[in-house]
Amino acid sequence: MLARHAEDMFWAGRYLERAEDTARMVRATLLSTVAESPAQAIDRMQNLIRTLRLKMPTPSEDVQTMAQSLAPSPPMLRSEAGLGIDVQAAASALVASPTLAGSVVFCIGRARENFRSLRDQIPSELWEQVNQAHLRLRQEDFAATMEQDPFQTLDFIRVSCQSLTGVISTSMSQGEGYRFLVLGQTLERALMTCRLISVRYPELDGSSYDEMALTLRSVSALEAYQRASQSSPVGSDVARFLLLDGSFPRSVLYCLRASEDHVEALAANGRPPPLRRLGQLRSELEYADFDTMVADLPHHLSTLEDGVRDVAILVGNHFFRNAESFDLHSQAIMPGVSS
Repeated sequence: MLARHAEDMFWAGRYLERAEDTARMVRATLLSTVAESPAQAIDRMQNLIRTLRLKMPTPSEDVQTMAQSLAPSPPMLRSEAGLGIDVQAAASALVASPTLAGSVVFCIGRARENFRSLRDQIPSELWEQVNQAHLRLRQEDFAATMEQDPFQTLDFIRVSCQSLTGVISTSMSQGEGYRFLVLGQTLERALMTCRLISVRYPELDGSSYDEMALTLRSVSALEAYQRASQSSPVGSDVARFLLLDGSFPRSVLYCLRASEDHVEALAANGRPPPLRRLGQLRSELEYADFDTMVADLPHHLSTLEDGVRDVAILVGNHFFRNAESFDLHSQAIMPGVSS
């Protein structure tokens, strides 16, 4: 297929995954703050912002400028006076802001734009589903609905994203376009799981079920973990599951294996740079001594996250025309936009 179509597929997959992950994490965070103090709730929301690698604007900041130069370091939620902002307002911005790069509305809109250029390459059901979700999220009352009934709104977003994934897996021919689309999803998912573990691991002290449940609900892993590990609240057990469980679709190892399969199929013959880098990452993680890894987990997670970003860049450099080396969440340049 044309390189520009392949690139649109890849980024559509990343945007869809980002939207679903953000909605799921916001819901889990809001649920965890129901019975907590305002200060604890703000801490929870700050951890979420750090996981998403976003910076919330203050009233005095220009949102468009901020969206194009998001800080890579963990940001803090601030008000104009420099104090913690309202948690519900922050959650609403992460979901409903059309200009905050990385919000659910923003990502669904970008995915729709990428799919719009691929109308003749995708099932009509996929276009109808993404267009319907986009139009619902762009309704004038959506932000108000998010504030009034956040859980039902977030459930709608999650189900809409899962419906899109279902259409992709059941109605789309599994050729090159499908593989680029799912490759974008799996790489983005691996990144988000790495970031979640890096932020949440210090909170898992081995004694709090609530901390464990928040971490696992953020990736829809609570029930799967309970069946696999008998609900162990030990932080290293949670990290091991999210990193190394080969059968859970949101574990980092599962995502790397799936990504490797897709790149290998796309490469046809030979071992291009993205495939070699993926194989290196996957084997280093799969055969690592976890006890040694967990002794310096932040370093290993940072290295792993950098490696996944390297793969995404190599995919662009190898398969797409005029590829740019940039990370979706630093928002240095957007898909389809020339620098």
